[in-house]
Amino acid sequence: MNEKDRILKTLRGEKVDRPPVICPGGMMNAAVTEVLEGMKANHNTDVDAMVATAIKIREIIGFENYGVPFCMTCEAEPFGVVISEGDKNNEPRILEYNKASLEDIMNDSYPHLSINSRGETVIKAIKVLKNDEIPVIGNITGPISTATSIVDPLKLFKMLRREPNEAYRFIEYVNDYLIEYAIKMVEAGADIIAISDPTATGEILGQKNFDKFAMPMYIKFLEKMKKTNTPVIIHICGDAKTIIDSLNSLDVEALSFDSIVNMRFAKSKLRTKLMGNVSTLLLQNGSIDKIISITKNAMNSGVDIVSPACGLGMSTPIENLRTMTDYVKGSIKCL
Repeated sequence: MNEKDRILKTLRGEKVDRPPVICPGGMMNAAVTEVLEGMKANHNTDVDAMVATAIKIREIIGFENYGVPFCMTCEAEPFGVVISEGDKNNEPRILEYNKASLEDIMNDSYPHLSINSRGETVIKAIKVLKNDEIPVIGNITGPISTATSIVDPLKLFKMLRREPNEAYRFIEYVNDYLIEYAIKMVEAGADIIAISDPTATGEILGQKNFDKFAMPMYIKFLEKMKKTNTPVIIHICGDAKTIIDSLNSLDVEALSFDSIVNMRFAKSKLRTKLMGNVSTLLLQNGSIDKIISITKNAMNSGVDIVSPACGLGMSTPIENLRTMTDYVKGSIKCL
């Protein structure tokens, strides 16, 4: 069973020999500093470097996928924000939000991919990475997180209460663009779309606002992806207890959770496949024995796909990540 077969069968609920072990990309990427040693061009902006990094992650760490991009800023960039493009020690980040009103942002020309050079870079990289044996994952920053990367989060959160209709229209506007971007990824050869929406937590939004502003966006996104026959993974950060019933209503192939979530509890509440949730703090700083133990615990908790629980720190050692992938593949046993 090759790597693409294994994860696609898993997402369809079919029998596989063992859980896949992946790091999808986007917020949850393994382009750590040690992987990037010797890379001359910026892996966030150069097509060849992006492709080479995705391949290197699989070859030296053992994750069973290619995934691009390696940050959460590509989606916000065409909306008039200022970004840092990152380097071997730092991920790209937003330096300056768009200070215009939401209405003015929406009235500007629609941010088609043709004017978003980094979005085009991702599409080109997916075209190169496309193959028959290794799954290619296209990564999307979710609508709430993208919206709060375009404008100051505090501004948008206040509007959820004071001007909810305008806030909703803006998030929907962003979501429509994300759908367009995801479809371009699929057309380029992405086998799976992974959405990471770390701002859309029950702790930040609360259940009421999560149901009002996030859920309709996910439902629309998933409906569009169904038409392309593309499985979707959604990652939610933080403690999901307050929103888990809402998540259970989503027609999504897999849900991914942070390390704070008890996966046995999630398994008892959710009908979808589960991905996760090996602590990224442990992967960065823990001992080999502890990494093996926590990976074993994730598998025993019933996760269908093993992965880091959230975004990895740039200083995470390759050896620690390799310990996780080797254990899932049966190359090493508990010490």
